[in-house]
Amino acid sequence: MSLSATNKVLLLPFLLVLTSCLPTPEGRDSLNNILMANSQIITQTYISDPRLNDLLIQGMEKGIKGDYQGAIALFTEVLQSDPQEVEAYYNRGIAYAKMNNYPAALEDFSTALTLNQTMADIYVERAKVYLQLGDRNAAIADLQKAKTLLKQQGHTSRYPEIDNLLN
Repeated sequence: MSLSATNKVLLLPFLLVLTSCLPTPEGRDSLNNILMANSQIITQTYISDPRLNDLLIQGMEKGIKGDYQGAIALFTEVLQSDPQEVEAYYNRGIAYAKMNNYPAALEDFSTALTLNQTMADIYVERAKVYLQLGDRNAAIADLQKAKTLLKQQGHTSRYPEIDNLLN
């Protein structure tokens, strides 16, 4: 099965989160090599400005390596040049959440959603932050919205993850 460029783009933030959970440096390095090999193709659909595109890639790479502060700095630089860049808000939100800075993560995910209400991953990540902050009702609302979007987009394979968060 071959992934389209759009699907690969949507998969990158998920891989960023996943790699931070891998138990061995070898596992992270292996996945990072795969991402690096495909980064030029995948990221062509992110930002038309090559400099900002490179910063976004570098930020994701730092996040994959666990350098969340460095990732945040790069995503912030992208946003200073293009305050409408959804992927930068989304990825910076993930980095903030990894650093347990939940208010900043929540702000970035919410801003990303004002710019794009169709990315189910943003709702899922914001729901995780709401759960950390103890706001179960807001988390449930976001997870239900994510599930609706995933169904509309034909991506129901993520339902078990969402159902697990709902329980």
